[in-house]
Amino acid sequence: MKIQVQAPESSCHDVLRKQVRTAIERIRIGRPTKSVIMVGPRGVGKTALLNRFFHEMENSQVQCVLVNAAKSRSLPSMLTTALHLALLRMSAVDAAKTSAARGLKALANFSQTLKAKFADIEIVLDYEPEAGLADNGDLDSDLTALLVQIGTAAKAADTALVVFMDGGCRS
Repeated sequence: MKIQVQAPESSCHDVLRKQVRTAIERIRIGRPTKSVIMVGPRGVGKTALLNRFFHEMENSQVQCVLVNAAKSRSLPSMLTTALHLALLRMSAVDAAKTSAARGLKALANFSQTLKAKFADIEIVLDYEPEAGLADNGDLDSDLTALLVQIGTAAKAADTALVVFMDGGCRS
């Protein structure tokens, strides 16, 4: 769902916060929901809202990651470190160890195949790759395979993964 954010600290922020919490809870219990995309002019509080959502959900029953998009970084490099942390947290749950380990292998393949880099530093994860798992070099199919594996780990850990992505200011 696309939501227009119009003014800092307006009453629509409370409505939006309730919609986001409802969507996240639906995800956590395995129900379908729509993604939330906030749009609006600079200075209306989109980043502040994302940070607030993240901090409110951080200690809940879901795995939350916050990704700050930057023009200088590729999508794989922005996602790799955040998803790595979420998978490590899921791997601490006994019921999710196997699927989280497979998710880490998929993430290692994803970051290697798509050459996840930040500036001139290449991101490499120390996991034994599994052939055919998020490693064909096509962002769409590899990201889908990775997210399916993370979803499997999240389900096993009785949690969900929520990615808060801030596009930042674009000139």
